[in-house]
Amino acid sequence: MKRRMRIYRWRMKILLPLAAFPLLQAATCTANDIAGAVIGQVATGTFQLFVGAVNSTILQLLPEADVIQILLGGNRSPFFP
Repeated sequence: MKRRMRIYRWRMKILLPLAAFPLLQAATCTANDIAGAVIGQVATGTFQLFVGAVNSTILQLLPEADVIQILLGGNRSPFFP
């Protein structure tokens, strides 16, 4: 039992470095590059979430939502209720 626990702990210690190895093996890849990529993805995701929320709000809450939905393609069958 002790041996299994020791092997399990050893595997957990080396799991993260092994998972990051493909990112770190390139000579031009640095920690700043990785951080920049992660920050860029977070910023892009946040922007897309914000734009999607605004678009959804506009399409659902405005009085002229049917016209806006027809123009933006949100209402697939505008003339058949």
